[in-house]
Amino acid sequence: MTNRPRLTSAQFLGAHRRALETISDLYAVVEEMPILAASDPSTMKQFFDELADVQATAAKLAQHFRTQVCTEEKNSNSF
Repeated sequence: MTNRPRLTSAQFLGAHRRALETISDLYAVVEEMPILAASDPSTMKQFFDELADVQATAAKLAQHFRTQVCTEEKNSNSF
């Protein structure tokens, strides 16, 4: 078992907020995008790559948080 830095609730919520802000920013860019830019495959690839990065980060944070909570619950039940 590796010793990972513990993620606090505040750190998790802060990362969650930043992820939501990034999604909102991406949404605003697409909403204001001219139709020709929207039809450009490289523009859409960049947009979806950024969205995939945000999703991957959110999934890692959620998994880390779930693992930490389960470990803490297991430890508290063992006493």
